[in-house]
Amino acid sequence: MIRVEPGKEYITWAKRNTCNNVYPLSIAENRQYGDIFVDNVIDPHSVLFWHYCGFAYLTGEASDTVLKEIAEEISVKSTRRMILITDDPSAISFMDNMGCVISKRFEYEYGGVPCGCIKQCGFEVKKIDANNIHSITGRIIPSFSWEEEQFLRNGFGYIAELNNRYCGIAFSSAVSSEEVDIGVEVDSSYRGQGIASALALKMCEEIINMGKKPVWAHAESNVGSMHTALKCGFIQKKTNWCCCISLDH
Repeated sequence: MIRVEPGKEYITWAKRNTCNNVYPLSIAENRQYGDIFVDNVIDPHSVLFWHYCGFAYLTGEASDTVLKEIAEEISVKSTRRMILITDDPSAISFMDNMGCVISKRFEYEYGGVPCGCIKQCGFEVKKIDANNIHSITGRIIPSFSWEEEQFLRNGFGYIAELNNRYCGIAFSSAVSSEEVDIGVEVDSSYRGQGIASALALKMCEEIINMGKKPVWAHAESNVGSMHTALKCGFIQKKTNWCCCISLDH
């Protein structure tokens, strides 16, 4: 496959992806870093969107030739991991035969917050900016899916502090012109206090005020993320599959 630059011609391809649109669109609209590969520049049948965080989405024809090239060539030429997210049974079968680790991923759409579901906690909520971004620790934080300068320009989020100590975060993991995917992580010392759901709700309010849709997704194993999503009014929309082609280097 051939690497191409983001452009308007790939926005339509990103919107056609049947797993989700926000990650492919974030690349096609040049809001977040990532790579786009096509099988043919003039008349493509397959377009691969490979996000900065490592999530990859294939739109169009998932032929064995394309899938083999993704698994054996594209993924190994970068220090970035690749996790192909797909709902195509043939792609799942092919990657399984290639020895990839396969797992389920649940996608949600926003249905509104059930009344009274969010506990009020005694922490302070602050918007992420250049002054506090370096206090953020953990795995699912802005550096998961953004370079810092780009996040401060195109992304947004909130941190929770208690007695001037960092407790947790909710932020825009992926941003498109239509949707925002929410990433949440709470420091292990502060879990079970309603911080995740309160921060996620704050994100939902801001996203809706922007005229966009909040979206949510998590691995099947992430039960905590599931509970937070349901508590905040998200409704499970579909199940996709993650094919772990290359691990973190």
